[in-house]
Amino acid sequence: MVFHFTGVSFLAARVVNVSFSIATVVLVFLLVPRYRGTRLTGAIAALLLAVSPFAFAFSRLATLDTVMVFEWTLAVWLASYIGSSVPWPTISLCFLIPLMLLTKTTSLVLLPAVFWVVWRKSPRSAVVVGATAGTAMAIYLYLVLHSRYAGDYRYFFKINAMQLVKLKETGCYLLELLQNGMWIDRILYPAGLAVLVLSLAWLRALWRNPLFAASWIALAAQSLFILRRQDDYAPRYFLVMLVPLILISVLALQELLTRNRVVGGLLAATLGVAVVLNAFEILGFLTHRQYQFYSAAKSIQAIVNANPGVHRLLLGTSADQLSLMTGIPAINDSYSSEDLTEKALHYQPGWYLGWNDLDQDILDSLSAYRLDEVANFTVFDRDDRNRLKLYRMVLLKETHP
Repeated sequence: MVFHFTGVSFLAARVVNVSFSIATVVLVFLLVPRYRGTRLTGAIAALLLAVSPFAFAFSRLATLDTVMVFEWTLAVWLASYIGSSVPWPTISLCFLIPLMLLTKTTSLVLLPAVFWVVWRKSPRSAVVVGATAGTAMAIYLYLVLHSRYAGDYRYFFKINAMQLVKLKETGCYLLELLQNGMWIDRILYPAGLAVLVLSLAWLRALWRNPLFAASWIALAAQSLFILRRQDDYAPRYFLVMLVPLILISVLALQELLTRNRVVGGLLAATLGVAVVLNAFEILGFLTHRQYQFYSAAKSIQAIVNANPGVHRLLLGTSADQLSLMTGIPAINDSYSSEDLTEKALHYQPGWYLGWNDLDQDILDSLSAYRLDEVANFTVFDRDDRNRLKLYRMVLLKETHP
C-alpha cells in the first residue's frame, strides 16, 4: 500500500519497518500497566526494547518479522480491554488475527498466547474471536484456491514445507537452539531463564498474571517452531522472542521488588547493565557504519547502466534486494513454479547475480548461457555469503522459449 503511493524504493521500505518498530516500543509502554504493571515498569520495558541492538538491526530491514512482532503486541494489548462494556476490542481482534496470518503464516505459533489472554478475560469472547477469525481465513483460502493463483499458492506452501524430524539429532538441535538464544540479548536471555526457574520454585504468583503466562507461551511456541525447522536457525526467527522476554523480565522485577528487595535489586542492576551495554553497542553501529552491500548494489547499477546493449534484467537469489536499492528489474532464480531453464529462456535476463562460486545446479539450468564474471564484491562476513559476483549472461545460440 505504501509502495502504491511512494513507488518501490529502498527508503519507503525502511520507513515502513522503522515506523512499526517505533510503534511497538510505544505499545510495550502501554501494555505493561494493563496487566498489573506500573508506568515505571512499562517505561523500563519500552527502554529495554528501544536500546536492543537486535531490534535495532532488524528494524532497518524490509522483513515481515518486525510487523509480526507489532501485531502480536497489539493483539495482547487489545485483549486486555476484553470484558469491559465496549465491544471494540473483540471486534478488532476478529480482524487483527486474520491480518497476522496474512502478514506471515508463522504468526500461527503466536496465536495460543493471544487466545490464552482472551480466554482469561472472557471465555465467550475467545470463542467469538476464534470462530470469526477462523471463518474469515476459511473464506479467504476458499477464494484463493479457486482463483488463478491457486497453483502459486500451493507452490508457496510446498517449498516452505518442513523437513522430516530427525530424532537422533534433536538433542544437538536443542542445544544449538539454547545457544542461539544469546542472539536475542546476551544479558536478558540468561536473566529470563533465571526468572523461569524462580517463577517455578518461588514466584509462582507471577503465573497468575495473564501477560507473564502469555509471554512464556509465545516463547515456548516459537522455540518449538524453530526446533522443528531443525538446522534452519535464521536469526529473524528469534526476533519474535525479544518482546516476550522483555515483558517477563519487567514483570518479574516488579514482583521481586515487593517480595525481596535484595533479589529485586540484583535484577534491576542486571537490567540496568543491559541498557548501558546495549546502548553502547548501538552507538558502535552508528559510529562505525558499513555499507558494503549497498556500495556493491550501486556499483552493479553503474555497470548495468554502462552496458545499454545488454538486457536490463537481473537474475539471482538476491537480485530482488538489489532491485529495491537500485531500481533495476529483477527475478529470483530459486522460487518459482516455473523451471529455471524455462524462466531464463522466457525472460532472457542479461545479468546473473550469485554468491561465492556457482552451484552445479545453476550451471546446468543455465546451460544455454555463458556466464562471464564482470565484478566481484566483498560483502558479508559469513562463509556462504561473503563474495557477491556479477555475471554477464551471453546466449550461446538463438533459443526460443
